[in-house]
Amino acid sequence: MPEAPSPILRQIRERNQAQRGKSAKDASDFIYMSIDEMFDTPYAEVKATQLSTLQQRFETMRSAVAPLQQLATRQGIDRINSIEDAAPLLFGPKVLKSYPLSLLENNQFDKLTEWLGRLTTHDLSSVDVSGCDTIDAWLDKLEAQTPLRVMHSSGTSGKLSIIPRSVTEMAHLVEIWFKYLDGYKDDRYGDDIRALGGTVPMFLPTYRHGRHIQRPLGIAYPEICGTEDQFICAFPGKLSADLLTLGGRLAAAEAKGEAGQLSLNPGLLAKRDELIEFQKRQPEYLDDFFKRMLDFKGRRVFVAGTWSTHLMATLAGEERGASHLFASNSFPIAGGGKKGQAFPDDWYERICRFYGMREMRANYGMVEMTGLMQQCREGHYHPWPHQIPYLLDLADGTPLLREGTQRGRFGFMDLSAETYWGGGLSGDLVTIAWDTPCACGRQGPYVEPSIERLSERDGGDDKISCAGAQAAHDAALDFLTKL
Repeated sequence: MPEAPSPILRQIRERNQAQRGKSAKDASDFIYMSIDEMFDTPYAEVKATQLSTLQQRFETMRSAVAPLQQLATRQGIDRINSIEDAAPLLFGPKVLKSYPLSLLENNQFDKLTEWLGRLTTHDLSSVDVSGCDTIDAWLDKLEAQTPLRVMHSSGTSGKLSIIPRSVTEMAHLVEIWFKYLDGYKDDRYGDDIRALGGTVPMFLPTYRHGRHIQRPLGIAYPEICGTEDQFICAFPGKLSADLLTLGGRLAAAEAKGEAGQLSLNPGLLAKRDELIEFQKRQPEYLDDFFKRMLDFKGRRVFVAGTWSTHLMATLAGEERGASHLFASNSFPIAGGGKKGQAFPDDWYERICRFYGMREMRANYGMVEMTGLMQQCREGHYHPWPHQIPYLLDLADGTPLLREGTQRGRFGFMDLSAETYWGGGLSGDLVTIAWDTPCACGRQGPYVEPSIERLSERDGGDDKISCAGAQAAHDAALDFLTKL
């Protein structure tokens, strides 16, 4: 069933929408402004709001989020006086997957709940997770008994990076998706659909359910496309957390020649027949997906996905003779990079030709952040005002100067996080222009398009990002069906 917005989530959105157009008192208020309003705000005002919000977040969470308290104590930080002060408090990628793998292997979800409770201000001590035999079942129980609405990524080690979002952050995330239906001034594809009181069909070339891109869109679709039958996904099932975990573990085991030694969750094996049936029906599901696309041929639509899922749809569509499907001023969302996958040389042109769009600008971000940075007409990625970007020196991890043009490891402080610490480090090497105005007109710093994955440069990879999630999921399906 679709994930209906909870009353609390609706209340948060309505409260924050009432702030639209007014000066931001909290950095999350920017999310509820129009794109013109948020990016035309003088950056000095943005920074002032960011700093006051950052100080408030630190004061609220320092004693409630155990890893933050430990890190602050170790760094000797007891207050935030400047944006730079928070750079040593950015969580490394391993914090969100710091639980022992044995907890998953042995279905010790009570201990996993205790671990997760150290990352959120919500009290999880009374949650009953007895009877859970899969990660999906555990997350379902958590969300039935608490305000949590977890999202996750997956690693080649087989560990999920668990982001303990709650209804508070989900309200912000849902709202940010509506911004993709608009654009900044000359970047607009056309009139804002919501401002006109209309909707557009939405296509998602992946699974209908899950805790990745599906989660916010599963809540937002009534306002984007009106009805469930106009939210059209390639597959009706769930992008399973268990299968993502297995896919990551399988990749790591195969790299070590140990694939036959995997210890599999009995609860997952119990679903083997169901998974085999789903695998058999995948071509049928894809045929139905393209038939629905043809039903909207020439229409203005919203298409969301990673470059890898868009390429998958394009290749499958080309085999069926489909091209130039939609109106050229449709709304495309894409990003995620290639993540080591082999793309044909003309992949971008073919995706545009398949969808019938004049261009598909990329976005930059990660599941740990609320909102992908949109690429402007100059090719630059602009952080949203609720996001504080950081650059760290590759050699010693010290923060680089927030002036001129610098290149280093990308870090961020996501100030939309109100019930967990939003500071994190990526595995990306990026260049930021801090004080060179972008010709597109947006205020503030921007990320240049020369983004490099550090693990790919140095060899190996430490996680499957959202762009690689479906490949890991499908590999796990294939592995299970051949047992």
